[in-house]
Amino acid sequence: MIRRPPTQIPMTDMDVQQVREALARQRAGAAAQPAAPVTPAQAPAQNVPYHHVDEARKKRDAMTREERLGLR
Repeated sequence: MIRRPPTQIPMTDMDVQQVREALARQRAGAAAQPAAPVTPAQAPAQNVPYHHVDEARKKRDAMTREERLGLR
């Protein structure tokens, strides 16, 4: 593999300042949102493994006969 020096992207102080301001706005927005209590029913299911057969069955059950046949 032929290696070449990385392409340099010129940045000005204004660009850096804009990024810093955007990060500050993001942090302020996240801090301003109240932390809602999460009940076990609302918590994301992280320990449930993904099973593609079950997902395909759920998707197929949700479709109508015409959708499964491609008529819609």
